[in-house]
Amino acid sequence: MDSCSIYYVEFGVKNGLGVARRLCCQYGFRPIATRKSSKAKQWALTSGSTRFLVTEPITASGTSRLQASDDSHNVDNLHTDPYFVSFCDGQTESSPGEHRDIRDSVFNVAFAVNDVLKYVQRLMQSGVQLIKPVSSLSDENGTVWTATVKSCVGNVVHTLVQKSDYSGCFLPGFTDINNEDDLFDCCDKNYSGSEKSSPNLTHIDHITFAAYCGSADEILHWYERCFGMKRFFINREEDENEGFVVDAGNTGLRLKAFEYWKCAEIGLTSGKANSIKFIIAEALSNQGPNQVDTFLSNHDGPGIQHIGLSSSDIVSSVSVLTDAGVQFVEPPYTYYTEIGKLKEITEIGENLDMLQKYGILVDAEADSGNSPVEPTSKQRYLLQKFTRPLFDRDTFFLEIIQREGATGFGAGNISALWRSVQAYLIEKTKNSDD
Repeated sequence: MDSCSIYYVEFGVKNGLGVARRLCCQYGFRPIATRKSSKAKQWALTSGSTRFLVTEPITASGTSRLQASDDSHNVDNLHTDPYFVSFCDGQTESSPGEHRDIRDSVFNVAFAVNDVLKYVQRLMQSGVQLIKPVSSLSDENGTVWTATVKSCVGNVVHTLVQKSDYSGCFLPGFTDINNEDDLFDCCDKNYSGSEKSSPNLTHIDHITFAAYCGSADEILHWYERCFGMKRFFINREEDENEGFVVDAGNTGLRLKAFEYWKCAEIGLTSGKANSIKFIIAEALSNQGPNQVDTFLSNHDGPGIQHIGLSSSDIVSSVSVLTDAGVQFVEPPYTYYTEIGKLKEITEIGENLDMLQKYGILVDAEADSGNSPVEPTSKQRYLLQKFTRPLFDRDTFFLEIIQREGATGFGAGNISALWRSVQAYLIEKTKNSDD
C-alpha cells in the first residue's frame, strides 16, 4: 500500500458556524478556509497539524439555517459536489432517498495518499464500497484528486486526498479566510490574538470507534485487508484474543487497536504526524448500559466516539481550555489517593497539586506490548483528560493527551477515564429525571 496520513477529520452538523466558532473560541482552532455549494457550507479549521472540516448540509428546499450574503463561491461540479459526503451516506440501514434526521456526527477521516486512483483500485478489489468516484479540482495553486469510500464502521467514510501537486492552504474551491475576527466575532480575541493564550493542541494522537459487542475483530481484519493497518497492543496486560478488558461493574469495556505507520513494512515509526492510531471500544456482554451503549443509541449506530488531541504541556492546555469555557469530565474522587499513585507521580517528577487541581490522570505503565520505541533510562508515562460531549446528544467528545515516551495506554488511566465518563452520564440522567 502507498503511504497515507490523516489529512482532515470531518464533522457533519446542523449548525456549522456554531460548531466552528466553538472549536475556534474554546479549543484554539484557527479558521483557514470556507466554502459554499448548493449542498453544504463548510469551514476548514486547524490546530498544529490537525485539520477539522465542519460541514453543514443545505436543506432539501435549497436553503440553510445560515444564509450566505452571496453565491460567489459556489463550486458545484455539474450535478455533483465531490467534497460533500452526507454523514448518512455511510449508513446501511436507510434506503436511497429515505429521509433521515440530521444528527451531529464526526464521520469522515480523510487520508492524504500518494496516488488516489491506485488506492481506489486496490480498495475496490477488496470489495470496498465507493461512495464518491475519483475526481479532480484545480485552482491557481494546483490540482487535487479525491475519492470517498465507505468504512465497515457505522456511518464512517474515508475520503482519499492526493495533493502532492497542490500548494494552497486546504483544497481547491475553498476561499482563504484572511480576517478570522470578522467570521468569529464571538471571541474576545481569537487564540491567535494577544488576549488569549493558546492550548497548543498539536496533532491527532488517536481516533476511537464505538462499536457493537463482538465486532472488533471484523473491524480489525477489514482495516488490515483494505488499508494495510496492523494490530497493536494497547497495554502489556492486553490479551491477544480478548483485547484489553476493563471490567468494573457496569463500565465493562473491551478495547482493541490498530495503527498505520508510514514505514510499516519495516516496523519503524516516522514521527507523530505519520502514525495513525485507531481504537475500537465495545461493551462487554451481559452487563448494564454504559457509555458505549449510550453512544450507539444516541448516534443511531457505531461511529467515531472521540479523538485524542496531543499536547506537549497538558496542565497548561487544560488550564487555558477551562478558562475558555471547555467543560471536562472529572476523575473519581479517590483517584489521587489510590495505593501507589502518589509515589508514581513523585517518581516521574510531575506536580501532584497541579494534576489534582485540573483533574489530569497520569499513568507510568502506558506502554504497549509491541512498542517500537527503544527502552531508555527515563520512565515513560502518559497524561490524559476527557471533555464532555460536544453535541446536544451524548456522543462525540475530545481527549487531551500528553505522551512522555509512552506509546500505549495505561491500564489505570483507561479504567479511571471510562469511570469518569460513566459517572458524568449517570449524574446527567439523574438531573434530567429530577
